[in-house]
Amino acid sequence: MKVAVWIGALAASAVVAAGGTSFAADLDPIYAPIYQDVPEVQPVEIGTGWYLRGDVGYQFKSDIDTSYSATTPAGSVSGDYDGLSLPASAEFSGGIGYKFNEFLRTDATVGYWKSHVDNVSFGAADASLDSKAEAYELMANAYVDLGTYAGFTPYLGAGAGAVHVSYETGCRYLSTSCDANFDELKTDEGSDWRFAYSLMAGVSYDVSKNLKLDVGYRFMDVDGGGVTEVIGQNTTTGDTMAISGSDDGFKRHTIQAGIRYSIW
Repeated sequence: MKVAVWIGALAASAVVAAGGTSFAADLDPIYAPIYQDVPEVQPVEIGTGWYLRGDVGYQFKSDIDTSYSATTPAGSVSGDYDGLSLPASAEFSGGIGYKFNEFLRTDATVGYWKSHVDNVSFGAADASLDSKAEAYELMANAYVDLGTYAGFTPYLGAGAGAVHVSYETGCRYLSTSCDANFDELKTDEGSDWRFAYSLMAGVSYDVSKNLKLDVGYRFMDVDGGGVTEVIGQNTTTGDTMAISGSDDGFKRHTIQAGIRYSIW
């Protein structure tokens, strides 16, 4: 009887052990660790797309349409005068820009140029002005790059902004300085800000990943303004003179070359 009890107990223990192993095996997947692929963190480039630029240009001779009046002891004359011109001159500019993608970029530029004004003479009044024009340009520009081919990227662009034009004026009467003919001489030189727009076309070349050479053409149209006045009186003879004029705007055609350096 005891043997039967022991055999029964051993059999029960074996069943329980087998059942426990099977149950534990069934539970293993529940407690198994779960692994997932974590995406790799990519570094963010700060400043990508920004660039600096510097250019030098050659401005071709351009005409100036002018309204004026001149009164001297020799006579008076007034009207529209289209014989003035700005001779060819150099221009210098620099700026900062941002490239949005492979096709669109913008920049802001500051430019400077200075030129004599030719043929400022009033024959009927026997007077002339020795005048120089000086300009500072503030322009906002946008460009469309037309694709890169063997390192060359043609582009088109347009800009708008303001140009500060001022005149430095000297006066001559009877072929001598006005100071020699008039004791009291006052000169109010025209100086003002004017609206301007520009159109550009050119091509750049990739010297390296960060450096580009840029050669292009620019057309700029500057609004009119800038009233210049010269007033004098000879206290001995009582002779007086008065010259005033303003330009009706002018256009500039420029060939320029420079570099663009990307900031990474």
